[in-house]
Amino acid sequence: MKKNRNELLLLAGDGLSAFGTWIDFLAILTLAAYQFHVSSYQMATVSAAGVLPGMLLSPFIGRLCDRGNPQKVLLASIVARVLATGAILFCHDYFVFLALVGLRSVFASVAPPAINVLAVRSVEPARRASFYSLLNVLNNSAKVLAPAIGTVSSSVASEAFALLMSLTFSAASLIAFAFIRLGSKEIAIDSAGGSAAFVATARPGLTPLLWVATTSAFFIFMVNNLVPLVLQRAGFDKALLGLLVSCAGAGNILSGLWLARKSASKTLRAEIGEMVLPALFQALGFGLIGVLLWLNPDPVAVILPLLFLLIGTFSARYAIAMNVYVAAHFAGSIGAVWGVLQAWQSAMILLAPMLGAVVLDAMGAASLFAFSTGAAVISFALFYVLRAMGLPRLQVSASS
Repeated sequence: MKKNRNELLLLAGDGLSAFGTWIDFLAILTLAAYQFHVSSYQMATVSAAGVLPGMLLSPFIGRLCDRGNPQKVLLASIVARVLATGAILFCHDYFVFLALVGLRSVFASVAPPAINVLAVRSVEPARRASFYSLLNVLNNSAKVLAPAIGTVSSSVASEAFALLMSLTFSAASLIAFAFIRLGSKEIAIDSAGGSAAFVATARPGLTPLLWVATTSAFFIFMVNNLVPLVLQRAGFDKALLGLLVSCAGAGNILSGLWLARKSASKTLRAEIGEMVLPALFQALGFGLIGVLLWLNPDPVAVILPLLFLLIGTFSARYAIAMNVYVAAHFAGSIGAVWGVLQAWQSAMILLAPMLGAVVLDAMGAASLFAFSTGAAVISFALFYVLRAMGLPRLQVSASS
């Protein structure tokens, strides 16, 4: 009963925290545009301030969660994020605003490693695939619903009201996390290492995980941030963007629910291939979109949402497989590992759209999607070639 209670509280806390984070992120961008009247370069600076500080400090934060009490670290970060977000409400200076956005970035970056440490100490290994499936459903529900809630509240009331809604969600997540009864670190490691649910025979290095995760983040963020511009240049109505985002989110949610139900009888085996295959299918989905934009058939506006729905299902499978893999192989240092992962993924969020913009301007929308697919295929192929050559840093468990 205690373990199920902890799982429910962890899921509730993560879902509420995700809603709060997405709502205040959107409200912050809206404030930058409508209160501070920033230029395009200043908006880029605001975006960087929302990513860079957290990216640089994520490895340190992850180690702190491993060595200290992750629950206390998480609770303190939520309080600090609430205070930083609240201070933004009273800010009227652009540079102070930037500093507060940077602070919020640091405090928000605590949640992923801290929640993953809490998960390996609170959730039995045999239940983790189901748990991570539900966690993925909650996070993607927040991605779909929170921006809509934030946009409506900003339009009907104000950005300040949207930030107050965010603070309410964050306060509720604080309460949920506070009632978790944390197990010991030693028990978490022993249960992960001794579980029959995972067949890994040796702990791999970080290189395979980082290679796959960075490749996936690169080709996804190379395209994602430029989709509005792609649609605009292709002559589609802006309403299509909302439909595509909803379809991708729906694919994520439906796939996560299906995996949560299925995992009771067929648990993921914590193998690197379980991450590579869905990531590769996502990339091939982007390639199909590139072909579609190049051929420009009549029902393109109907086919695009279906492709985004399909890509969303593979995205969920990839995210869940990554969580299971990290929890199985790195239970004793999961905070540090997630901190490093978060830093690399954040770097791709900053760099990949820049390269994507160059490709889009030079070669067009179809080539952008084709380029992202080609980059993913080449990277994954090189990964397996180097592994086959016996490079020690790329070797994983014998069963992978």
